Amino acid sequence: ILSTVTGVHKYKWLKQNVQGLYPQSALLNTIVEFALKEEPLDVEKMRKCLLKQLERAEVRLEGIDTILKLSAKNFLLPSVQYAMFCGWQRLIPEGANIGEPLTDCLKDVDLIPPFNRMLLEVTFGKLYAWAIQNVRNILLDANAKFKEL
Repeated sequence: ILSTVTGVHKYKWLKQNVQGLYPQSALLNTIVEFALKEEPLDVEKMRKCLLKQLERAEVRLEGIDTILKLSAKNFLLPSVQYAMFCGWQRLIPEGANIGEPLTDCLKDVDLIPPFNRMLLEVTFGKLYAWAIQNVRNILLDANAKFKEL
C-alpha cells in the first residue's frame, strides 16, 4: 500500500500537466502529444529523414569549403570573385527563376547533430567575413579615389 501511495504522489505532477491544470509550454505540449499518440511510429522513415538532413548539411559544407578555397586565391580577378559571390547568393539576371535564396545556413537541416551544426555556422561565418572584408576594401579604394579627385 505504501509503494502505491508513493507512486501516486510521484506521478501526480504528470497527471496534472496532462489534464491541463498547469500552464504548459509548447515543448511540453509536443512531448505529451508524442507520448500519448496511439498511432505506430515509422522509425525507418524518421531515420531516413535524419540521414537526408545530414547529407544536405554535408553538401552545403562541401560547397562553402570550395567557395572559401577559391576566394582565398589571390589570382582570381575581382570580377570573378564578384560573380562567384553573386552565384552563392543566387543573385541572377532578371527573367531566370531558380527558386528562393538560401536565407539561413541551417534551413532544412535543423535536426543534425550539434557538432555538424556548429561546423556549418562557423564555415558560413568565414564566408561572411570574406565578403565583408571585400566590401570594406572596395569602399576604402573608392574613398581614396574620391579624395584624389
